[in-house]
This record gives sequence, C-alpha cells and structure tokens, in this order.
Amino acid sequence: MRILLPEEARVTIDQYKSLKLGSKIVPCPYYINTQKESGGLRVLVGKGSPEEIEHEVKVWAQLRGFEMSKASEHEIREFMIKHRIGIDCSGFLVHVINRWMKQTRGRRLIEYLKFDNNSVIAWIKRRLRSAENIGANTLTSLKNTIKITELNDIRPGDLIRLKGRVKNSHHIAMISEIEGDLVEENGKKNFLIKRFKYVHSNRNYDDRHGVREGEVIITNPEAGLKEQNWTEVYNGRNWTYEGLVKEYQDNGVMRLKCLENEIKKNYEAGVVKELL
Repeated sequence: MRILLPEEARVTIDQYKSLKLGSKIVPCPYYINTQKESGGLRVLVGKGSPEEIEHEVKVWAQLRGFEMSKASEHEIREFMIKHRIGIDCSGFLVHVINRWMKQTRGRRLIEYLKFDNNSVIAWIKRRLRSAENIGANTLTSLKNTIKITELNDIRPGDLIRLKGRVKNSHHIAMISEIEGDLVEENGKKNFLIKRFKYVHSNRNYDDRHGVREGEVIITNPEAGLKEQNWTEVYNGRNWTYEGLVKEYQDNGVMRLKCLENEIKKNYEAGVVKELL
C-alpha cells in the first residue's frame, strides 16, 4: 500500500526533476545564493519556479549562442551551473507547497508562517519576494511546525530537518511517499509504515546534485530515524544521513502547522482509495 503527495505537489516536483530544455529532459541542478545578491530575478538566486528556470536557460542559451538542440543533457546541466541557474532546498519546497496550498486554500505559504523579524520593511520584502525570504530554518522551526516523533506517524508532506555543510546552516527535504501494510489490531486497522521516500534539492552528491529522491527503509520500527536504513548513497557518501545525525536532537521530521489539515486529508484519502 502506497500513499503519495497530492497531484498538484507531485506535478511541481516532476517539473523540477524533468526540465524540458532543447528536446532533452534535464534534472534541475542545485544553486544557492551564497553572495546574498538581491533585487534581481529570483531564478538567478536559487529561488525560481520550474517555468522560470526553463525560460531563463533558453534566454541565456540564445545570448551565449549555446545550441541546446545539439547539446546533451550533461552539457545543458553544465551550462546551467556555469550561469548559476538552479534551485536551493527551501526554494524548491516553497514552490511545491505554494502550488499545493493555492489549490486547497487559494493562499500562499508566506501568509501562514511566523518570523523572527516582524518589522514593516521585513514584512513588505516577504510579501513581494516570498520565495527569497523563506529559508530552511524558518520552514522547520518550532514556530511553524510540530515535531513528529513516531515513525508510524510520518505522512507525505512532512518535512525532514537536517544540517547543511556550512556551520549553522540547515537543509530540508519533504516526505513524498509512504509505503506499508494495513494490519488489524484489536479489531481496528492501522497502517504500518515499512519505508518512505523523500525529495529535496541537495548541494552534495557530486555531479548529481540538485533535485533528487531518496528512500528510507524502516528496519527497526521501535527506534528513531537514524537507526533506519537510509539508502541515498553515491560515491560512498550519504550526505542526507550525515546531515541528519549532525546535531541529531535538533533534526527530524517536522509537520508544518499550516499544512496539517491538508496532510491529514491527503493521507485519509489515500487510505480510502487503497481500501476500495
């Protein structure tokens, strides 16, 4: 039995994983605005939507005389990386959540989050450039989320808070799918999770950085997250797991308070669908 994210969230994820460029399908690379540039296009600071990224790559290709129709997927990705076109972890998930919330509530994520800086100028900046002003730490802070401590309570749409490579930085992923069995206990059916998948935009994993997927197999249901089998290994490193166990007590699965009802409804609809 599998329960997935709702279609509107999956569509946005798939767009990032499969950018349509020069008749090729290109997974979006990672880019973070380490120079803290501001005022320009959000697509050039790691915060663009899939549509904006596709458009900007085509503009730069035309300006630089880069013939995407003759280029390989690898060459197009290298062109994007050279011109600093990609998506960071929070930018990726802000767009995924925004499309989900607009479909169900008709409002954006920024309208529900709480921030440390509540000055008028900060408020205006957030409303005008919301994707640029929502970071991984804000998205997973206890002001905006509740921590999910039981593995079997994990649901599609939950966030995984991790640590980044840079000191005091955070990384974030989203649970995209849970898989398990319905088991009957004391006359009641319960869902027992056996594995889950997550999506994120990660700066690591060498030439495979960017929007990608990972899977966790539940090998010890009674233990915590770090005792499970995290399978996202590439060239001998599992950067996601390393980010989890770094300052472990501050990390884990977090559920956005503003998305709690949507997550519950999606899960219940998935269970009903499987039972039919």
